[in-house]
Amino acid sequence: MTEAAGGFLNRFRELIRRSLAARLATIATVSVIGLVAVGVIAYAQFNRQMLRILIDPEIGTVMDNLIGNSGPGLSGEIALRDLPYDPRYLQALSGRYYQIARLTDDGSVLVEVISPSLFDAGIELDPKLLAQIQAPGALSEPHFFTIPGPDADEPLRIIARVVEIPELDGRYLFIVGVTPRSILAPAANLVGLAFAVFVAFCALMVALVTLLQIRIGLEPLSELRRDIVNVRRGDSERLTGQYPAELKPVAEELNALVDHNREVVERARRHVGNLAHALKTPIAVLKNAAHDGQSDAVMKASIEEMEGFVERQLRRARVAARAEAQAGAQTIAYRTLVLQNLEDLIFMMEQKYDTQKAVDISIEAKGDVTFRGEREDLLEMAANLIDNACKYGKSQVIVRLLPAFESNGLFEIVVEDDGPGLSEADIAKAMARGARLDEAAPGQGLGLSILKETVDLYAGELLFERGELGGLKARLRLPATD
Repeated sequence: MTEAAGGFLNRFRELIRRSLAARLATIATVSVIGLVAVGVIAYAQFNRQMLRILIDPEIGTVMDNLIGNSGPGLSGEIALRDLPYDPRYLQALSGRYYQIARLTDDGSVLVEVISPSLFDAGIELDPKLLAQIQAPGALSEPHFFTIPGPDADEPLRIIARVVEIPELDGRYLFIVGVTPRSILAPAANLVGLAFAVFVAFCALMVALVTLLQIRIGLEPLSELRRDIVNVRRGDSERLTGQYPAELKPVAEELNALVDHNREVVERARRHVGNLAHALKTPIAVLKNAAHDGQSDAVMKASIEEMEGFVERQLRRARVAARAEAQAGAQTIAYRTLVLQNLEDLIFMMEQKYDTQKAVDISIEAKGDVTFRGEREDLLEMAANLIDNACKYGKSQVIVRLLPAFESNGLFEIVVEDDGPGLSEADIAKAMARGARLDEAAPGQGLGLSILKETVDLYAGELLFERGELGGLKARLRLPATD
């Protein structure tokens, strides 16, 4: 039984987890159960209040009448001068009863007067109730109880009171009882029916509201699903429906994902086109060399050129994959300290150009920053800029590291030289979207097309302008960690 219950609970949890409609139906069911419980409690409270309002005052009045009509009989025992005015106290088992008993000093109860309606039965009190009635502070006070009556199937509402009668010795216990059903049955049936109708109406309304929530409240989810299907089939490019405020962020994120995937596909198509275009010339050379029987040197050079193109495209793909991974999970992205890597890079450049030309390479930084990316990518991008500055600068190169801007979270590496620089037209061409920098600056030998593509993959910025030293100033902005 326990395993079966556990299995049912597990299936129910799985259903709730996977279905919004099941959640709404469960809430409705719990609400209906709550309404039924409230109805039952309210009905019970109504019956208790009816006891106090209708029955307790009546039996209290009969009690006062009995005490007022009690006195000594012919033999000195207690007797009633007048019987209660209600004839039902004279009818056997009519539901209206009274009883008078004398309390002896030893604690026993001697019944001396009973109503004709009790016939040959009597009203017996539990010893605990007797002790409560005879407590010193409770004497002469009326006590109301509900006890089993002469008819075992009917409870009896009674009032009990201990009094002393003038001209009679001892104390007497007066009890008057009424079966509640004889009085409350008509009203209880009517109220019970009203409560049942009310609870049924509330349950029906909850069921209808839940159905409306499932059919109307969840309709935007169905609309979103249909729009996603249309995008997947190619019938539309984006999600353009008018969604509720709760679903609008989801639609925006899905649109961003669609745009991102489209951009990835376009980038892959462009890379393949570049690779095919780059391989056309070496392949043609190989064909001609093979046809003309040229030397192995020509074929070897062409093969090396093709290998270089292939390796370059593979490097671009690896950079793109790393950047895509970071874009999807920025909280676990790579963290690379910048300043130490720049210092190591400058040391290598000084060693490289020491025998070629006298170039003074200096670095300025107020503090270190952390790049949200891989060390190899940072070194490749910075090395391209610094190597270009050393190559075309006359005698001075300055590298500056600026902290992240609060607005967009990008730190900046500035590389400036005192070389000839670029003209305004060449700078504008270099800054054009999609332009290849090696084509934008003929004769300058920048060779930085892959650099710009890597910067774009990291959502960074690459700017060129005229520097204070007279040469080119390159500003590389990359994302910093929090």
